[in-house]
Amino acid sequence: MGPFASSAYGPLPILGPYSPYPQPPPPEPLGPKVLPQVKRLGKMSLWLVPAGVIASMAIANEPAMAQAASNWKYGVAARLDDGIKQLLPQITRASQNGWIAADQQEFERVVALFSREIGALRGALGEIAGVLDEVAAGYRSYWVRLAVLASLTVSLLLFAKRLKAFPHTKFWGGMLEAAIAAGANGSVAAMTLILGSSLQGALDNVMTMVRRQHQFGYVLPSGAAAVDFTQATIDVSRYPSFRAPAKPGELPPGYNQFDWVEPLQKKAEPRTP
Repeated sequence: MGPFASSAYGPLPILGPYSPYPQPPPPEPLGPKVLPQVKRLGKMSLWLVPAGVIASMAIANEPAMAQAASNWKYGVAARLDDGIKQLLPQITRASQNGWIAADQQEFERVVALFSREIGALRGALGEIAGVLDEVAAGYRSYWVRLAVLASLTVSLLLFAKRLKAFPHTKFWGGMLEAAIAAGANGSVAAMTLILGSSLQGALDNVMTMVRRQHQFGYVLPSGAAAVDFTQATIDVSRYPSFRAPAKPGELPPGYNQFDWVEPLQKKAEPRTP
């Protein structure tokens, strides 16, 4: 039997160690596809050679950028979302049974602080994913617009070349070709500058996150405050032994070993005329 089985809808692949489903090919970047079209304009008219030179400086692998953004968002940041949000409240509720009130309150405060810092870290990782996604989207938009511009320019150049084929319209055809080239070169340069400005904004965001990461180093304790808790011990000789607190509705231990005294109440003195 071959790797395909018969069915009412045609051959179906059979799962097995030697016949797995074919993996879909990875998406190809738009730049290497569109750039030959722009360079072809330079072959049609020497006035359009600068457009190909400018566009060649914006080659990038935007599918890899999108994949990296997806990894940062769903592979890193998302893992700090649902699991942490569900686990920490359960830990806090479990700590409310059998703990001294002050210890439980301090533990709950630390858990809340940890949850807040985890949220801040998740937000920073999400910002990284957002920056990468914006950069990839900027490159995709750039090359799509460049492909549309190349198609329109080819149509106009064919019309200009047609005019240059006749002696009485050759001058106007040359003028039209120069105008088309100037417009196309200016459009490519303008779109490249817009892409560069967006990349500058993304770079500023990345540098801000790098500075924030550098500042995290000053948050860690140093000197006498840098306690190695794996080697630290607590002196409990000055404190009484632990006794489980009373459950709700029960009297505390030793309640029958002392006398209950009514609080002193001041009596109102009669007013003298």
